[in-house]
Amino acid sequence: MAEVLALKIGLVENVTFADGTTLESAIRKQPVDKITVHELGAEGNDVGLKAHHGGVDKALFFMAEKTFEKLTALIGKDFDWKNRAIYGENFIVSELDETNVCVGDRYQIGDVILEVSQPRKPCERLSLNSECAETQKIVREQGLTGWYVRVVQTSVCKKGDKIHRLQRPYPDLNIMHLNQLAAQKPTEAMRAELEKALACEVLAEAFKRTLRNQLSRI
Repeated sequence: MAEVLALKIGLVENVTFADGTTLESAIRKQPVDKITVHELGAEGNDVGLKAHHGGVDKALFFMAEKTFEKLTALIGKDFDWKNRAIYGENFIVSELDETNVCVGDRYQIGDVILEVSQPRKPCERLSLNSECAETQKIVREQGLTGWYVRVVQTSVCKKGDKIHRLQRPYPDLNIMHLNQLAAQKPTEAMRAELEKALACEVLAEAFKRTLRNQLSRI
């Protein structure tokens, strides 16, 4: 059964990256043993670029253990997911990943209930914090994005909690498939799949904008 391997939270701070760039960011979240989850995320957690991050549909960010390890290997680093966040992750989880998590899935962790809302769209801060200029591009091309959730039921969850799937209304819309629809050059053959994704009521509007743009380019 899937399990929470790590929990990480952090507030906005002035971060100076290796290339000398200084930005207000909460990407370097610190490991904790438990979090108190509310509608917009967790106590003690925040996001820097509020125009693109945070909000009800991006309350918390999940990353698979295997995704963290694969991405870290692809960029030639030796980061350990047990330490401070590299990719802005709130949760590191076992068993689940982009191929077996679908939009609309509901999961119970402790007494918290969460609903998968969309894949994460990688930004340049992933490249800055990982000290690899190619990170953003690799995440996009490989679909190693992780996923955002919205909060259905608030409570406390802990490191080591089991993850119970409660429902799966959209089994054809896994995170990797959505990433491919967003990243590939749009063709007529993709039209039906794009329209199907856009018809999904629980897919976050921010991601639908990307898919609408893809559809308009066919």
